[in-house]
Amino acid sequence: MNKKQKVIAVTFGVFMTEAIIHYNFGAHKHTNDKKFKLPPTKDLLKIGGIVLVFSILNGYIVSKMTNNN
Repeated sequence: MNKKQKVIAVTFGVFMTEAIIHYNFGAHKHTNDKKFKLPPTKDLLKIGGIVLVFSILNGYIVSKMTNNN
């Protein structure tokens, strides 16, 4: 795994976790149920797709900024 791929993987992991936490904030906003849960599969795939696109973009930007293609 090269440096760009590592940056993409770490970015995806960190920001996917952050996205699921934010999903739970919104899901529990008007309820007393505070259990952590994953979004429905369709929504999880959408969230994951968006996070993946930005993770790839971040990997590309970091690679160009550090000149480690």
